[in-house]
Amino acid sequence: MRNWFYFIVGIIAAISAVTHTIDGLASELPALSEANLEHMTQSVFVFNYHIVAADHLGIGIALIVMAFQKNTAITKSAAWVVIAINFARVVVSIITIFATVSASGNAGTFWVPAIANSFCILFLLLGTRVKGKI
Repeated sequence: MRNWFYFIVGIIAAISAVTHTIDGLASELPALSEANLEHMTQSVFVFNYHIVAADHLGIGIALIVMAFQKNTAITKSAAWVVIAINFARVVVSIITIFATVSASGNAGTFWVPAIANSFCILFLLLGTRVKGKI
């Protein structure tokens, strides 16, 4: 193993894909089917929910593979792309938190992805600094 930071974030992303799918099947998607929404709107929500799970799984697998690769410019570039994606997720989470708090006074559990993605960014930044084996 050449980069433990990539490996840890890859495992977190893969676990996140599994828990995202379990949560969706158990609570989110059944509640969506009971909501009074048009069929196309429900389809968009279901599609986006599955895309996020596939995104987490794909990033997780890529980072796990990158953890065993030499620390080349390609792996660092890929890590910077994942950092950018996670940064965008943090920004969206923060906007969602502020919008939810201003509308209902309760942030719910929207802060959990923001904190998790922030830790992933930190670990990936540390991983880009690795010079060889840890």
